[in-house]
Amino acid sequence: MAKIKIYGDVVKGCIFFDGSTVEPKFLGTVLAEIKADETDRVVIYRTDRQDSLGNNRQLFKRINPVRIQNEEAVDLMNGLNYSIQDVVDYINGQSNLTASVNPVIDTSLNGEELGFTLDATSTSIIFDNGYQYGVNTIKALDTGDGLITIKSIEDARVHFTELDHTMVDINGSDAVGGLNDVINALNELFTVGAFEQIVISDPYSTMVADVDGVDAGYTLEGVDAVDPIGDDIFSYDGVGYANYAGLKSVETIDQAGEYYTFDIRGEGTIGFGLVHTQASYDAGLYSGNASYADPASFAAINSAHYGMQFSHWFHPTPNGSWTNYGANTGYSMRAGWSNFNGTDEQADWLAGNPIKVRVGIDNNSYISIETLRNGTDWVVHARSSYPVPQGSSYHLGVKSQSASARVFSAPKVHLLEEVAPTMYFRYIESPDGVFHYPLFATAEEAEYYDEIHNGLTAGTGSSHTHTYNDDPTNTTWYMPEASHDPTNYSFSVAPSATTFNGNAVTYTEVTSLTNASFVPSQFSSTDYTYQEGTAVNLQVTPQGASWSTSVSITPSGSGLVYDGYSLIQGTLADVAADTIYTVSVTRANSYGSTIGTFEIQATNVAPVQTMLTSWNKALDFSGGSEYAKQVSNYSYTNALSMGFTGTTVPVNTIDVSKTSNHFYSRPWAISTVFKLDGNNSNQHIWNYGEGASSTADNIYLRTDQWNALYFGWGRDGAKNEYLISTNLGTAAWYGIYIAHKGARYSSSDATAANLASQFDIKLMFYSGGSWIFNPNPTYGGASTWVTTGARMDRAVGGHMTIGGRGANRNFHGKVASMVVTTLVGDRSMPTTNQIEKMVTDPQKWLQNFKVGNEYRIPSHQYPQTGSNSFAMNGTNENTSTQVWLMGDGTYDSYSNGIRNEVKQTDQNLTKLQLNSMVSNDIETVNIAGLT
Repeated sequence: MAKIKIYGDVVKGCIFFDGSTVEPKFLGTVLAEIKADETDRVVIYRTDRQDSLGNNRQLFKRINPVRIQNEEAVDLMNGLNYSIQDVVDYINGQSNLTASVNPVIDTSLNGEELGFTLDATSTSIIFDNGYQYGVNTIKALDTGDGLITIKSIEDARVHFTELDHTMVDINGSDAVGGLNDVINALNELFTVGAFEQIVISDPYSTMVADVDGVDAGYTLEGVDAVDPIGDDIFSYDGVGYANYAGLKSVETIDQAGEYYTFDIRGEGTIGFGLVHTQASYDAGLYSGNASYADPASFAAINSAHYGMQFSHWFHPTPNGSWTNYGANTGYSMRAGWSNFNGTDEQADWLAGNPIKVRVGIDNNSYISIETLRNGTDWVVHARSSYPVPQGSSYHLGVKSQSASARVFSAPKVHLLEEVAPTMYFRYIESPDGVFHYPLFATAEEAEYYDEIHNGLTAGTGSSHTHTYNDDPTNTTWYMPEASHDPTNYSFSVAPSATTFNGNAVTYTEVTSLTNASFVPSQFSSTDYTYQEGTAVNLQVTPQGASWSTSVSITPSGSGLVYDGYSLIQGTLADVAADTIYTVSVTRANSYGSTIGTFEIQATNVAPVQTMLTSWNKALDFSGGSEYAKQVSNYSYTNALSMGFTGTTVPVNTIDVSKTSNHFYSRPWAISTVFKLDGNNSNQHIWNYGEGASSTADNIYLRTDQWNALYFGWGRDGAKNEYLISTNLGTAAWYGIYIAHKGARYSSSDATAANLASQFDIKLMFYSGGSWIFNPNPTYGGASTWVTTGARMDRAVGGHMTIGGRGANRNFHGKVASMVVTTLVGDRSMPTTNQIEKMVTDPQKWLQNFKVGNEYRIPSHQYPQTGSNSFAMNGTNENTSTQVWLMGDGTYDSYSNGIRNEVKQTDQNLTKLQLNSMVSNDIETVNIAGLT
């Protein structure tokens, strides 16, 4: 005979039944008695659970007390000589133990990790150290020591102390957040039932179908169905076979108590009943003959049976009810069949007046056919002898076999409404001080709220979902769609007690963590030391970051900028002495911000000659038809082609100092070093475009007979021109840089101010031992756009030529270098340091500012996908950037042409071919400050 140890434990809060299948029960919920009709047996009850009759549920119905032992496995009767009453008293005493019995000796959980879960029934809180307590019996709190104490709710008895909040596991996952966050999460677990259940009194829900009904819609079926002239909507045309004439509703019914109503008139043969939906039939939910039940055969076969599950028919001979047709015609004859004769409704029918018919599923799930008697009472004519099965659904079907038998009114359907859902109202504080509500766990609740709160038709409510970063459960919550007051459902205070549809509502807070847990982590970095002039490329924002980043660099003048995405880029400015720049990186989101700093030191180095470009050669042009031409003129081989796009392009919509962020933005930059031979007529130093025709568009750099220097865009007679210098000397070499941010204007928008905002134009020359930018403040603003109003929204094609506009307006002078490059849209413009290198040392410019950086080819808006890191001799880099050194290149020669230094082996796309020139036009030169 198996023994059972029964004992209580106040630490664990339970009474145990070791050796049996009975699970531990909470102290105070167990009662033992001597069995009334068997005094040698004991009955043990649960006092917190009752059976269907309201009696305490029995755990042991007639246990033999000889089997019962105490915790030390000593028999109570045979070992301790207990009587049966002593055994009963012992069990009840163990069930009602208090803290004075087997008290906790050591409550400390110092250094221990502890997990908490609910059992499957959500009635017990399970500790993974072997203890368990009833839900709503314990609480977690901070008693001031920064650790968690767990006490009983009723008598504040201490169960455990010194639990570190970082060592708590809830439902198998580490608890997150600070001390108070973890305490809140534990108390939510401990307090099952805290979510208030609101049972709504549903104005739509009733056991009676909608009395007024709604239009059921209908179709006329069969070749002999007709809609006769007049108010009638359906009859048999009297020509073919009568059972090819039918009317079928669009709407369906599927619940007991739902039905259709309509009016018939005119003595004749007519039947009405229920037709399976195709899904109902395909699921095998019909009764009787499968062929008759098939809805596809309704009004398609000349037999009253086909298409009907059950139908009842009026005939003229008895002037009323006569028979039934359908898949299963088992029926019960009811009062309306036998007492129709002599009624006012029969007289109306015979006289051609409308009478009302009801066809549906009665409250006992039978198919029922009824007529309205005396305007108030529905009288059943026939009812199926069998109930329809759960899950079946039906259309109304009416067939007419007499041209005089009509359906007078369009059918209505009378449906039961769905039962209102049980509502649990919740809110969340996310971030701190911002409250979002109402929230629901299901779409059904949210959509029902939407219907009632906003007065919508039943079944038309809608909802959307929210998740919150600081919700430790990562639950998807549903919110009513149309409750847009206030915007985004956010409030500055928590919801107070209110009502919903006449019911008191209590909101339950969804536990959320504090803002501090979700502020972006502080940026951290080591400090850096670089020599002045070093190209810097530092990532400060990781890919996929969920926060925004801003960067400040002090003092100003470092030469470095934040690209607005992830990188600090640029070239450290030259410094007179070692200089420390402090970089502050701010990360921010809706929960707050953090600032991290680091230092970049620019070290001063003694100036040395670091020129990579030789500057020993130049092309000499003597007018005539002499010019150099890029061999290809494809849309993807020259930056100034702008992909052959012809459209207006707006400025950057976020930051006008950057290149345009429009889809058709194609920004570019160009520089050249040249020298004039004297005063000559209008001549082009370089030209990109379509030539000398009056309809040809060109982008160019030219001088006039007074050696004034102009940059222009447009056609002869319709051009935008910028006066760079009024009188260039003939002894000096000059460097000119022109960059376009990408905006392109119509003629009306091509104003001086707009043009000035989109071009960066700089002139350089040798002075005082080094090359400097033109210090004259007169030039550089809107006032120097001397001709405006020309269209920029036409596509510009043609070739890039140096030394003329093709074979006309040819240049008299020397050109030592030419650099043409694309810029990337929505980026900062090149810095002064980059411009200086582009003009004075193109080779170093390539190394410092191009290699390893993003780029784009002329026909694309964005950087090259998958290969946006510029490399010498790459696949697309030579078409995005051309660097011609006019004889100083490794492969440059009269026979080879002038090669692009980005890819010197390229002969088919970016080589310059020499036209009407001779070998000694590649001259040796000495350029002050460069050679």
